[in-house]
Amino acid sequence: MEQAGFFQSGEAQLFSVIHRTVNPACTLGFVMSHPFGEEKLWTHRAFVSFARVLAARGYAVLRFDYRGCGDSEGELAHSSLETHVADLEAGVKYLQSQVPSLQQIGMIGLRFGATIAALAAERATGAVAGAPLVLWDPMTDGDAWLGEMLRSHLTTQMATHGKVIENRDALRARIARGESVNLDGYDLAAPLYDSCNRKDLLSTEPKTHAGPALVLQISANETQKARTDLQALGAAYARGEYQRSTEEPFWKEIRAFYGRASNVEGQTLAWLEKHHAAV
Repeated sequence: MEQAGFFQSGEAQLFSVIHRTVNPACTLGFVMSHPFGEEKLWTHRAFVSFARVLAARGYAVLRFDYRGCGDSEGELAHSSLETHVADLEAGVKYLQSQVPSLQQIGMIGLRFGATIAALAAERATGAVAGAPLVLWDPMTDGDAWLGEMLRSHLTTQMATHGKVIENRDALRARIARGESVNLDGYDLAAPLYDSCNRKDLLSTEPKTHAGPALVLQISANETQKARTDLQALGAAYARGEYQRSTEEPFWKEIRAFYGRASNVEGQTLAWLEKHHAAV
């Protein structure tokens, strides 16, 4: 059964869907953390598909929209790294309130959503502290990620005007003046930009999260180099593991439609089944 509703995070009502399981003794649930901006659009169906797979296997799952995204209240331009973490934490509490049998609640995130999940896990207590943490292709370098976001604006300018009217320095200056930069319909403004504008968005210092952690690099083919930042991140968790999965970058507009990310799903499920008994 799937139950749509809203829960409170700060001053915003956030839209959510709980994927309930028929297992009355369900003790492990997951909150899924979507990526930023247009990447959320392209990954939506894959998120729904995996949530349903997890529910069919006996886990309760919560999907939700961060404030200013999807059907949730709030303005994306007012969001920051802190508000994203707070929204995820509120989602965990909401799922626990709706499924009282849960003893542990893990988090699954993709790209920037994985970064948020990793940050939330570091200050988690209670049901999240020892639960599984799944990070699909997390962003560790905030400066590089922001540069990637601004580069997409340059691509839009070329498609619209046939030339670049504002380069990345000009876009950064606009943000510094308190304006927002529209990234294919999603506003990037100072609160989020300033809070993410550092290289060590996810440091590789030893982590406090005590549960099992999967850091999964997603590569379009096996010839792509292993990301040393993700290898180091996996090693930073006491019970961490780094793996690679071959999958097209389904968070972008690509030739193939991704209704599900089969390889990512399969590896995640295999890892979860290996660790769940020890959780």
